[in-house]
Amino acid sequence: MKYNLPIHGSPYNTRVSPTAADTSSAYAGIGVAGIMVAGKTVTTVTKDARLVNCFIDTVTEPHGEKKAYLVKRPGFATHATIASGQKGMAVLVWKGQSSKVITAFGESNTTIYDSGTSVGSITGQCTGLTETFVGTQATVAITSSDNTAWYYDTAVGAVTKITDADFPGNAGYTLAGTFAHHNGYAFIATTDGKLWSSNLNSLTGWTANNYDSANAYPDLGVAAVRWREFIAIFGTESMQFFYNRGLSPFPYDKAVAKTQKVGLVSAKAMTSIADTLFWCGSTDQGGISVFQYDGDLNRISPPAIDAALIAVAGKVSLSSIRLYGHSFVLVYTGSMTYYYNIEDRQWGEFSSSSPLWTSVAADSAAGTMVNYSVSNVATGGKLYIINHPLLTFQDDGAAFTATLQTQNDDHGTNKRKFYNTLEIDADTESSTSTLTVAASDDDYGSFTTLGTIDLSGTARKLTALGSSQKRAWRLTHAANTPMRIRRAGGDMTIGTA
Repeated sequence: MKYNLPIHGSPYNTRVSPTAADTSSAYAGIGVAGIMVAGKTVTTVTKDARLVNCFIDTVTEPHGEKKAYLVKRPGFATHATIASGQKGMAVLVWKGQSSKVITAFGESNTTIYDSGTSVGSITGQCTGLTETFVGTQATVAITSSDNTAWYYDTAVGAVTKITDADFPGNAGYTLAGTFAHHNGYAFIATTDGKLWSSNLNSLTGWTANNYDSANAYPDLGVAAVRWREFIAIFGTESMQFFYNRGLSPFPYDKAVAKTQKVGLVSAKAMTSIADTLFWCGSTDQGGISVFQYDGDLNRISPPAIDAALIAVAGKVSLSSIRLYGHSFVLVYTGSMTYYYNIEDRQWGEFSSSSPLWTSVAADSAAGTMVNYSVSNVATGGKLYIINHPLLTFQDDGAAFTATLQTQNDDHGTNKRKFYNTLEIDADTESSTSTLTVAASDDDYGSFTTLGTIDLSGTARKLTALGSSQKRAWRLTHAANTPMRIRRAGGDMTIGTA
């Protein structure tokens, strides 16, 4: 009889385990999926279905039929070495200056670079790069971990500190997150739940009473962000919106009906794609989830992801990227990266020797899509790039492995199955492109390599693949070539016992 490997629709790993991956979480006695964990993280295990460095791409054929492919993600190549020995804190494609790339490198006294050239250092660690116009002057706004704020424009040509005594960071308040910009104002939140505004058409001018309090719920301020024609301020357990009503001294008023009782775990645990917000947040019932807001609030993370996030909440950071027409939310936990494929609503993992995507920005000028990134883990001081006309399938010159692992399947019967063949229906690559096939017959306890298939050749079949009552399959691909698989399956015989 025929069998197919479920390469297109299996849910991501559904098990959690009390793995002591990090003992500094500060969460004690957390109950997750029936497991009590004291001072340890809870992580998804290597069992069940997994997609690592690959994702599902559903294509609609000209006659209307939909076909799903398993596709390997592209890699991050080195674009430039900017600050050797330093970690990357942020990257911004400066649209107001013809898509120049602004980067921030250094964990302390961060240096800001304009197209690779230093334009000065700030005190503290950069917590955000945003852009705005001050009048007609394109300006980059910069926030720091020491409650200072800075700006850079080409008219001055150097990073300059905001010195107004009424700027909240200078007035004794603790900044929460980075700037949000709207209608000529710069907004920033403070941890006491206030939303502050600059003077109109100014980044350097601030007024002492130019704020309002996000007080729908009694929680602490975490970050402010622009959403369409609103400024949203997140608390630890709430989200409140403000709109321009032309008031004085603070010009915005609360959009009370839009308030949501879901908070944000930290300012870095938030990203956006177009007008849709994504963040890692919590409610007063407890737990950590990834949420999506496009006018409606939706939880998009399954229980296994939530369980893995809860004990590393303070380390979670979010970024976003578009690859092959798909939008991905990247959830970095300090040890691994989960992705959410928005179009196919599927979770998986990005994995590499070092995550190179903790801060991502994109440029699509002149019809060319380019992704830039920096890493706050890697210390090479590099700006990375995915240049879609010139793709590589290595990260910073080092191979990474795309892995498809299937669910443990007994094909509806406990009788022994004898696997006679396995065939791979995939794109033909232009150079050697080895796909390794392995199987586990002991609930993922061990895997046995059954053979390899070169996707650049025509022989795509393995034979005599052993027998089992229940089997999980694993396909791995580490070649510096694309990989796109439509189907994997073959013939098997079911025994009598």
